[in-house]
Amino acid sequence: MEERSNSFDHLLYNGIGAYSTNRAMLLSCVYRCVEVISDSVAQLPLEPYKLDSQGYKIKFTSHPTYRLLNSEPNNRMTRFTFIKTLIVSTLLKGNGFAYIERDDEGNAIALHYIPSDQVTINPPATIKDNVTYSVVGLSKAIEACNMIHILNFSYDGITGLSTLAHARNTLGLASDSEAHASGFFRGGANLAGILTVQSTLTSKQKQDLKSSWQTAFSPTTGQPNGVAVLEGNMEFKPITVNPTDAQLLETREFNVIDICRFFGVSPVKAFD
Repeated sequence: MEERSNSFDHLLYNGIGAYSTNRAMLLSCVYRCVEVISDSVAQLPLEPYKLDSQGYKIKFTSHPTYRLLNSEPNNRMTRFTFIKTLIVSTLLKGNGFAYIERDDEGNAIALHYIPSDQVTINPPATIKDNVTYSVVGLSKAIEACNMIHILNFSYDGITGLSTLAHARNTLGLASDSEAHASGFFRGGANLAGILTVQSTLTSKQKQDLKSSWQTAFSPTTGQPNGVAVLEGNMEFKPITVNPTDAQLLETREFNVIDICRFFGVSPVKAFD
């Protein structure tokens, strides 16, 4: 037990437990849904109870897990942070893992969060075998009795699937619309257009004309709402907004509703 504990501390302090933020968290609606669910679960009471001689439930404050579940699961996290992180991993990764550290008598003395990217689930070979877990940095597999494993949606009851995996198509559309909106409004929401000249221009003249126009009317280098000065027989013909641009905001609103459906969060709580 001591050897495993030291190995686990080495795993944590060497930064192997760090994991990258999922790209979908860049979407405000996904971030809000995950925030609402994880905060709500982290605030729930987790108190062990026992039955007294008359059959009534009373708080079992002397149980070893009472302090872990209500005060400090480990010396790095508070109770709220531990549960919140576990639920965030469950929602975004499909699985939430926490290693149960025990003393020589088998009592739980600490709960250590493990990023799901560092855990491999070893399914049972037969119906009588138990699930085991292999963790990066630990030489021995962890038995199921020493691992807290919270599953999200699962087909086999062993491996959880991320909510984002089911919402991949919808979230992909949302990311594309956010990127399109960013580019559209970054350009000052100006319409594209064509400069026509009733004469033949060389390649260098075309490039110079285009560069001077962009310099004058770029939202970053010039004045997007400025006044154009056309020389000679030049003419500017604007290109009207296509249906994709016209329905941009409407599409983004539909994305919010779809994402909330996947997470089971009311659109009101996502500030729709």
